[in-house]
Formats: sequence, structure tokens, C-alpha cells
Amino acid sequence: MKEQCAIQLHNRKIFHHYLQQFTTEQLNTVPKGFNNNIIWNIGHIIVVHQMLLYGRARQPLQIPKAWIGLFAKDTRPERALTAEEIEAVDAALFSTHNQFVSDLASGMFDTITPYTTSTKMNLDTLETTVSFVSFHDGIHLGSVLALAKLV
Repeated sequence: MKEQCAIQLHNRKIFHHYLQQFTTEQLNTVPKGFNNNIIWNIGHIIVVHQMLLYGRARQPLQIPKAWIGLFAKDTRPERALTAEEIEAVDAALFSTHNQFVSDLASGMFDTITPYTTSTKMNLDTLETTVSFVSFHDGIHLGSVLALAKLV
């Protein structure tokens, strides 16, 4: 589990780098042929992490509820995010990770409700869920890398 948390932190540092590298306009740009943008992908990984881990453990989410409507599965950018909203997402990359590591150590996730993803992956244990979150983050990191070349 420690290794998965390290991988997730590594990915979040990369996402943070892209948030620092691009302007608000670039982060909000949806290039032709895409249905989302850099900031949506980064907000999405945070929301999915929260919903799969805290939500499935019936614990309070550590993010604003409004983010679910902005970044959850099957959403897409409906409007440009402000610089302040982007800063909040950037801060949440690390605050939610640090809180998860702390909550994990406290035993908060002793019970997780099983869930089957849209790709038919059964998330029936904490270990599988944490590994899936790392996999999911990697998919969206690939999207950010592709988008970064076009903005």
C-alpha cells in the first residue's frame, strides 16, 4: 500500500507541474478532437479518488460537493474554471493525498463497499481499489500529456 501511495504522490507532483506551467486559458482549452481539458483531467482524478475510497468506505468526501458535478465520471467541461478554482484543485492534489495517507494509517478504510468499474474491474478490497486509483491516475496523466502538446 505504501508503494501505491508513493506512485499516486509522484503522479500528483506531475499534475501540479502542469498546473504551474500553463495559463488559466491553456488549462481550460479543449482542443479539437478532445472532449475535455487539462484542468478537467486533474480535477477528475481527485474526484474519482475521493469517490472510490472515501465514498465506498462511507466516509465524508474531502472535497467540495460541487466538484462532483464538475469532474465526476461522464462529465465534461461546461465552463472555464477561474484561476481561483484552479488554485483550489492544485492545493487539493496534495491535501487530499496527505489526508488519505493519514486516514489509511488510522484504519478508516477497514470496510469498502464492492464496486465494479465501467471497464468491469471489481474493486472489492482496499488494496485493489488503491491500485486501481493509481492505474486510473495514469490514464489521465496520459491525457494531460497529450493535451499539453496541443494547448
